[in-house]
Amino acid sequence: MTKNIAIGFDHSHNNKLTIENNAFSDFIQYLFDSDFKLGKIEAGLTYEKLYNYDLLIIGVPHLGPDLDPDEIDDLVEYVKNGGSLLIINDGGGDYENKNNLSELTKNFGIVFNSDILFDDKNFSQENSHPIIKDFRSHFITRDITRIIHSNGCSIKIDKSIEDEDIDVNGLAFSSENSSRQKYFNGDEWLDKSEQHIPIAGVSHYNSGKVVAIGNLSIFSSLNKSYGILAGDDFKFVTNIVSWLLNKIDSDQEQELKPILTTVAISQDLYYWIKEMINKGRWANLEELVNFALRVTKIRLKDAEKDVRDE
Repeated sequence: MTKNIAIGFDHSHNNKLTIENNAFSDFIQYLFDSDFKLGKIEAGLTYEKLYNYDLLIIGVPHLGPDLDPDEIDDLVEYVKNGGSLLIINDGGGDYENKNNLSELTKNFGIVFNSDILFDDKNFSQENSHPIIKDFRSHFITRDITRIIHSNGCSIKIDKSIEDEDIDVNGLAFSSENSSRQKYFNGDEWLDKSEQHIPIAGVSHYNSGKVVAIGNLSIFSSLNKSYGILAGDDFKFVTNIVSWLLNKIDSDQEQELKPILTTVAISQDLYYWIKEMINKGRWANLEELVNFALRVTKIRLKDAEKDVRDE
């Protein structure tokens, strides 16, 4: 049951995305409503602490402290043994946010670029809020037509790292005709035209999974023109969480472990469901949905049997 699924937040490196930050209230509320157990890791990331979580979210460490080599080793080992990471950076990448996330993500074939992505034709309100419409076919991108990449950085995919245990791919890309980068070359900020740049990537690393994205605003509730409530941003975010948590390692797990997915529910039905849960008719939304699906499955099987018997 999803109530046993634990999601941890890194609180050890001055992260911008934390459980208590009201700027991300809709994202955090979604996790609570999904009956995930939420926790935070303070005073350093160790394998012993990571082992307690199915997914760890590292949400833009800012101004230090950096991830130290032992923490990076433990995070890589955590993923290797089946853990999942959601790693979020923001505009300017490691350089602008004063973090060293790429020292971690390069182990999974992803590096954050020290840039800010612009689009002079396809944008929401201003050209630093590019509308992303180009997606690789993937569980995460199903039913996604557009997301807003506000003041975010791009990423680099390193396919050379791939072997039989590692697979890495870009997931979402800037436009092919109007995107450009403002990038830091080590001495100064420069501009160049650059198209079809990945802004999010996915990696299978041994038994674990990683998603890296160069945009924090997609998780934010502060602005409806580019935050989690804009475009398909909410669906994209929830698909990321579902994919990172969907791991089946055996036939037995396939029978016992749920598949996590996100569906749109009509408002009248949603508030009726909440009322039924509050009255104690069902424990949570998951229990009700599974009950409804089982009843539907039984009725369809009975109807098919009646047709065969005629």
